[in-house]
Amino acid sequence: MRRLNLDILPYPIATAMRRIRACHEKDAKRLKYVLQAAEMSARFLGVVVLADLRRGMREGWIESNETLGRCAESLRRPSFGHWIEILREGERVLAERDEAFMPELRELTFGRKLGSPGPALEALQEIVSVRNRFAHGDMSAPEIAKTCDELEEVMQSMLREMDFIEDYMPYYVKTVNVHQRRLKEPNFSHQFWLLAGAYQDPEAIFSERPWHTDTEDFILEREGGGFLNLHPLYLYLDSEKYDETSGVHPDLYVLNGYERKNRGWNLKYLPCGASGREFGSLELENEAERELAEQGLRELLELFGVGQEAEAV
Repeated sequence: MRRLNLDILPYPIATAMRRIRACHEKDAKRLKYVLQAAEMSARFLGVVVLADLRRGMREGWIESNETLGRCAESLRRPSFGHWIEILREGERVLAERDEAFMPELRELTFGRKLGSPGPALEALQEIVSVRNRFAHGDMSAPEIAKTCDELEEVMQSMLREMDFIEDYMPYYVKTVNVHQRRLKEPNFSHQFWLLAGAYQDPEAIFSERPWHTDTEDFILEREGGGFLNLHPLYLYLDSEKYDETSGVHPDLYVLNGYERKNRGWNLKYLPCGASGREFGSLELENEAERELAEQGLRELLELFGVGQEAEAV
C-alpha cells in the first residue's frame, strides 16, 4: 500500500501516525500507538463537528436539542466511544445543512445514505472494539502482531478517504493587526503558524485577510474562504509563554474533560505531541488564557443546553 503523506494531515493526527512509524516491532507498544492515532483522529473530527455546530447555533441555523445536549455532556469525561458518538450524532445534524463548514464529512461519516456508516465510522467502530479487547489483556503476541497490520491498513484507508483535508489548513493565530483606511473597510494583517505535518515546528505565514479572530486561537481555514475556530476544544501553548520551567510543555492540546471546582472551572487537556503531559487549565500561569478557555467552554455548554447542569457540579 502506498505510503501515507503525513505532511498534508493536521498536526494532531500526523504526529500520532509518526509514532507508529517509529516502532519497528509489531508489539503491544506499536498497537497502543495505532489505537492512540485512531482516537486522536476521532477527537479531531469530533472537535470539527462540535465547533461547526457551535457556529451554526451562534448564527441561528441550528437549534439546541436533546441529542446535541448529550454530545456536549460527553465532554465531561470523553472516551474514544464518546468522540465517535459526537462525530456521528453531530454530523447527522450538519449533514442536512448547506451551511456546513466541511461538507465532505457527510460522506466520510455516513457514506451515500444518511444513517449508514461511512468510511470513518466503520473504521473507528472496528478499532474501538479491538481497543476494548486489548485493554483487557485478551490478546496474545501473535494476535497483536496480526492486529497491528490489520488496523494500520484500516487507519491508512480512512485517512486516504480524508484527502479533502488538504483544503483545510490548521493555523495558530499568532498576531492580528488592523489597517484602517479612510472611507474604506478595515483590513486585518495576520501572522499564522501552520500546524500541519508530524513535527511541532510551525511555519510562520503572513497574510492579509478580510476577517479577523482573536490571537492565540487554533483555527481551520478553508480554501476559497472562511474559517472555523476550534478554541478552546484545542488549545495551543506558545513557546514564548511556556517553557520547560513552567511545568507545562509548549504544544497543541485537545480537550480531555472538565470539572467544576470551588476554585473555578478546570479544563483537562491532552497533549497532541509526544513530549507534553496532561494538565488542567488551573495550572495555566497566564490568567487571561485560562479565563478565555473557561469562558469558551461555558458558552459551548450553554449553547448545547447543558450550562446549568455543568454549573451545579
